[in-house]
Amino acid sequence: FSFSFFCLLKASHRKWFGPVSSGGQVKFSQAVPQGPTEITVSLKNLQSLAGGYHVHILPIIVGSSDPCSDTDILGHFNPLAWNTSSSPSPGVGTVDQYEIGDISGKFGMLTGQNNFDAVYMDPNMPLTGPYSIMGRSVVVHYTDGSR
Repeated sequence: FSFSFFCLLKASHRKWFGPVSSGGQVKFSQAVPQGPTEITVSLKNLQSLAGGYHVHILPIIVGSSDPCSDTDILGHFNPLAWNTSSSPSPGVGTVDQYEIGDISGKFGMLTGQNNFDAVYMDPNMPLTGPYSIMGRSVVVHYTDGSR
Protein backbone atom coordinates (compact mmCIF):
# COMPACT_ATOMS: atom_id res chain seq x y z
CA PHE A 1 0.00 0.00 0.00
CA SER A 2 2.70 2.51 0.84
CA PHE A 3 4.35 1.95 -2.54
CA SER A 4 1.25 2.94 -4.49
CA PHE A 5 0.82 6.01 -2.29
CA PHE A 6 4.47 6.91 -2.89
CA CYS A 7 3.70 7.08 -6.60
CA LEU A 8 1.01 9.65 -5.90
CA LEU A 9 3.43 11.85 -3.99
CA LYS A 10 5.88 12.68 -6.76
CA ALA A 11 5.93 16.06 -8.39
CA SER A 12 5.99 16.05 -12.16
CA HIS A 13 7.28 18.73 -14.45
CA ARG A 14 7.24 20.06 -17.97
CA LYS A 15 10.50 21.24 -19.46
CA TRP A 16 11.00 24.86 -20.31
CA PHE A 17 14.30 26.32 -21.32
CA GLY A 18 14.99 30.03 -21.14
CA PRO A 19 17.41 31.99 -23.31
CA VAL A 20 20.44 30.15 -21.88
CA SER A 21 21.14 26.50 -22.79
CA SER A 22 20.97 25.33 -19.18
CA GLY A 23 18.84 22.36 -18.21
CA GLY A 24 18.12 19.73 -15.61
CA GLN A 25 15.47 18.86 -13.09
CA VAL A 26 14.35 19.44 -9.54
CA LYS A 27 12.36 16.43 -8.30
CA PHE A 28 10.23 16.31 -5.15
CA SER A 29 9.05 13.08 -3.51
CA GLN A 30 7.62 11.87 -0.20
CA ALA A 31 7.65 8.28 1.00
CA VAL A 32 4.73 8.88 3.38
CA PRO A 33 2.18 11.67 3.85
CA GLN A 34 3.34 14.31 6.32
CA GLY A 35 6.87 12.91 6.01
CA PRO A 36 9.83 14.96 4.83
CA THR A 37 10.08 15.80 1.14
CA GLU A 38 13.17 14.58 -0.67
CA ILE A 39 14.40 17.23 -3.11
CA THR A 40 16.71 15.90 -5.83
CA VAL A 41 18.44 18.64 -7.81
CA SER A 42 20.36 18.01 -11.03
CA LEU A 43 21.19 21.14 -13.04
CA LYS A 44 23.64 21.36 -15.95
CA ASN A 45 25.41 24.12 -17.87
CA LEU A 46 24.51 26.92 -15.45
CA GLN A 47 27.60 28.84 -16.64
CA SER A 48 27.92 30.53 -13.21
CA LEU A 49 24.81 32.58 -14.09
CA ALA A 50 22.44 31.08 -11.50
CA GLY A 51 21.74 32.46 -8.05
CA GLY A 52 18.73 31.46 -5.99
CA TYR A 53 16.03 28.94 -6.84
CA HIS A 54 12.53 28.78 -5.45
CA VAL A 55 9.07 27.31 -5.79
CA HIS A 56 6.78 30.06 -7.11
CA ILE A 57 3.04 30.43 -6.53
CA LEU A 58 1.72 29.60 -10.00
CA PRO A 59 2.72 27.09 -12.69
CA ILE A 60 4.39 28.14 -15.95
CA ILE A 61 1.81 29.25 -18.52
CA VAL A 62 2.41 27.36 -21.76
CA GLY A 63 2.69 29.76 -24.69
CA SER A 64 3.38 32.83 -22.57
CA SER A 65 5.83 35.31 -24.08
CA ASP A 66 7.45 35.79 -20.65
CA PRO A 67 6.67 32.60 -18.70
CA CYS A 68 8.80 33.46 -15.66
CA SER A 69 7.44 36.97 -15.20
CA ASP A 70 6.05 38.08 -11.87
CA THR A 71 2.71 38.60 -13.63
CA ASP A 72 2.57 34.98 -14.85
CA ILE A 73 3.89 33.00 -11.86
CA LEU A 74 3.82 35.59 -9.07
CA GLY A 75 6.37 35.49 -6.23
CA HIS A 76 7.87 32.81 -4.03
CA PHE A 77 5.46 30.31 -2.49
CA ASN A 78 5.01 31.69 1.04
CA PRO A 79 1.55 30.64 2.31
CA LEU A 80 2.49 31.28 5.94
CA ALA A 81 3.49 34.88 5.11
CA TRP A 82 6.96 34.37 6.59
CA ASN A 83 8.77 37.68 7.07
CA THR A 84 11.80 37.11 4.85
CA SER A 85 13.76 39.92 6.51
CA SER A 86 13.99 37.68 9.58
CA SER A 87 15.42 34.73 7.60
CA PRO A 88 19.11 33.93 8.07
CA SER A 89 21.53 34.08 5.15
CA PRO A 90 21.03 31.31 2.56
CA GLY A 91 22.09 27.87 3.70
CA VAL A 92 22.74 28.62 7.37
CA GLY A 93 19.32 28.46 9.05
CA THR A 94 16.85 25.66 9.64
CA VAL A 95 14.13 24.94 7.05
CA ASP A 96 11.43 26.53 9.21
CA GLN A 97 13.22 29.91 9.06
CA TYR A 98 12.47 30.49 5.35
CA GLU A 99 9.49 30.65 3.01
CA ILE A 100 8.16 27.16 2.24
CA GLY A 101 9.26 27.56 -1.40
CA ASP A 102 12.72 29.02 -0.71
CA ILE A 103 14.97 26.11 -1.72
CA SER A 104 18.17 28.18 -1.96
CA GLY A 105 17.47 29.91 1.34
CA LYS A 106 17.14 26.57 3.09
CA PHE A 107 20.03 24.78 1.40
CA GLY A 108 22.29 27.37 -0.28
CA MET A 109 22.61 29.33 -3.51
CA LEU A 110 23.72 28.10 -6.94
CA THR A 111 26.19 30.97 -7.29
CA GLY A 112 29.38 30.03 -9.16
CA GLN A 113 28.09 26.61 -10.21
CA ASN A 114 28.19 25.10 -13.69
CA ASN A 115 26.84 21.63 -12.93
CA PHE A 116 25.04 21.05 -9.65
CA ASP A 117 23.75 17.83 -8.09
CA ALA A 118 22.34 17.53 -4.57
CA VAL A 119 19.73 15.72 -2.51
CA TYR A 120 18.01 17.44 0.42
CA MET A 121 15.40 16.40 2.98
CA ASP A 122 12.88 19.10 3.85
CA PRO A 123 10.15 18.46 6.45
CA ASN A 124 8.69 21.89 5.61
CA MET A 125 7.90 21.48 1.88
CA PRO A 126 4.72 19.36 1.73
CA LEU A 127 3.37 17.63 -1.37
CA THR A 128 -0.13 17.32 0.12
CA GLY A 129 -2.45 19.50 2.16
CA PRO A 130 -3.17 23.23 2.13
CA TYR A 131 0.52 24.23 1.89
CA SER A 132 1.40 21.78 -0.89
CA ILE A 133 3.91 22.84 -3.54
CA MET A 134 2.18 20.65 -6.16
CA GLY A 135 0.97 22.45 -9.29
CA ARG A 136 3.43 25.32 -8.92
CA SER A 137 6.67 26.24 -10.71
CA VAL A 138 10.36 26.17 -9.84
CA VAL A 139 12.38 29.18 -10.95
CA VAL A 140 16.17 29.39 -11.10
CA HIS A 141 17.07 33.07 -10.81
CA TYR A 142 20.12 34.78 -12.26
CA THR A 143 22.81 35.92 -9.80
CA ASP A 144 21.29 39.42 -9.76
CA GLY A 145 17.91 37.99 -8.70
CA SER A 146 16.20 38.47 -12.06
CA ARG A 147 14.42 35.64 -13.85
